Amino acid sequence: MTRSPDAADVIERLRDELAAADLSLDLPGSDGARRERVELIDQIDDYLLPRLRRLDAPLLAVLGGSTGAGKSTITNSLVGADVTLSGILRPTTRAPVLVCHEDDLEWFVDPDGVLSGLPRWTSERQVGTVGLRLVTSAHMDPGLAILDAPDIDSVELANHDLAAQLLGAADLWLFVTTAARYADAVPWEYLTLAQERSAALAVLINRIPPGSEDEVADHFGEMLRERGLGETTVFRVREGQLVDGRIGAELDPVRQWLHGLAADSSERQQLVRGTLDGALASIPERVERVSLALDQQAERIESLREVATRRYAQALVDIDIELDRGTLLRGEVLDQWREFVGTGALMSKLESGVSRVRDSIRSIFRPGPTPDQQAAGQLESNLVIVTRDAVDRAAIDVVEQWEGRPAGSQALANAPRGIERASKELTERIEHELKAWEEYVLDLIRDQSGDKVALARTLSTGINGVGVALMVAVFSQTGGITGGEAVVATGTAAVSQAVLTAVFGEQAVRDLARDARMNLIERLERLLHQDRTRFDRLLGDMTPSGDPLRGLAGELRGAMGQR
Repeated sequence: MTRSPDAADVIERLRDELAAADLSLDLPGSDGARRERVELIDQIDDYLLPRLRRLDAPLLAVLGGSTGAGKSTITNSLVGADVTLSGILRPTTRAPVLVCHEDDLEWFVDPDGVLSGLPRWTSERQVGTVGLRLVTSAHMDPGLAILDAPDIDSVELANHDLAAQLLGAADLWLFVTTAARYADAVPWEYLTLAQERSAALAVLINRIPPGSEDEVADHFGEMLRERGLGETTVFRVREGQLVDGRIGAELDPVRQWLHGLAADSSERQQLVRGTLDGALASIPERVERVSLALDQQAERIESLREVATRRYAQALVDIDIELDRGTLLRGEVLDQWREFVGTGALMSKLESGVSRVRDSIRSIFRPGPTPDQQAAGQLESNLVIVTRDAVDRAAIDVVEQWEGRPAGSQALANAPRGIERASKELTERIEHELKAWEEYVLDLIRDQSGDKVALARTLSTGINGVGVALMVAVFSQTGGITGGEAVVATGTAAVSQAVLTAVFGEQAVRDLARDARMNLIERLERLLHQDRTRFDRLLGDMTPSGDPLRGLAGELRGAMGQR
């Protein structure tokens, strides 16, 4: 398989996209996708990028296996010196040990080299030291390094994860098992993983009872063939007496094989290229699993977002319905308006002339001590109540629906207190928008007044229902502005449609009412949207998507010559 020089660039961009992928929601399959994501990032950092930059770097053989398989003893035996700790204490290998020739040490201490993300140290072993211990030995062949990894089934989770990370950085997996445990499930999980990634693989069966070598090897070989691993190199080591804590001639076949790889640069590079190509070829399928999980996260987030959007949209409809019902003109508003009309104050204001028309209308809306101003103030209060009530119901419904949906409870876990009610700032925002809306309405009336002389003559006829008609037109949108007669509550203040028509013209009245109502609804819609963003923030600023990862996986196929 060929690789273009662009492969490293694609892998780097893929790594960045994986690092940014948000899989924080706890959904079915999310744990596996999160592990896959971490393993991909680790393998890119620890192996793929360093290898793509330097194909001629020393070959790294990682000894991995189950607890008690004898990896440390085998490492010491292959090196011919005690470079790693062995014994009966489990887990023995707490910090992995990498042994290489002195000439190759530079590659393994290089911050851009293999396993660059792991801390490393070269001094004698110290209790509590974390990271990768580097040991040089004159017994090692140049071009070859051996790494003694922690147990793949370690009771310590950190060791288990580190073992997987180290195996992902191997050019060669030298998998160690025993005659008693080669059929266990955990080793086969890793052997299957090696197959999926087309990694160079050899298996060493340790501690075979004398006389059982062929029987064990035949059974193990059959298991390998059943799983498509029939070409795997298998070494057999009989159980026997250790000499100075090391295995003797039983390991000679393994020593000779490794020595041959170190001595033959062509064979070594062929093995390295095979493992590298296999790792690269495995990336798209693994990325797809992460992408599918991201798509699932996006679907759940979008479903939660839609709940909030839909419910707040219904809140706006509810407010609109209340406006149609004339809810804002009930209670104290009606009493105060009746007092204002009954005292003749409206007539006095209207007959004061054109120069005060704008002030007369403005006084209807602004709070103050007079009855008309009190009515306007009560109208504002009523609108605040209606709006807050609608938002309260919306927020409660959103919370209840989220709690009943996948990932909804998790999204609410970090919600601020009071999320199930309208925000504290809503009342102030409503009042601010009402003042701005009042100015907008007054500007509309002024623009529609036309000939002020004609207006003055009309107002001087004594028609005193303009103010009431305006209130109805702006606040309730009842039938009074579209034809016929508007009746406020019990009919104590009736306004003739003809008055508005005479002052502004029939079409102008319809336009005025429509524009004012539309502007009010738009302002309320913005207020509700602003309140809803409290829920949007709980879901994050971006919706996850697997498409960017899929695009990069496609680029990688192209860079590798796959179509």
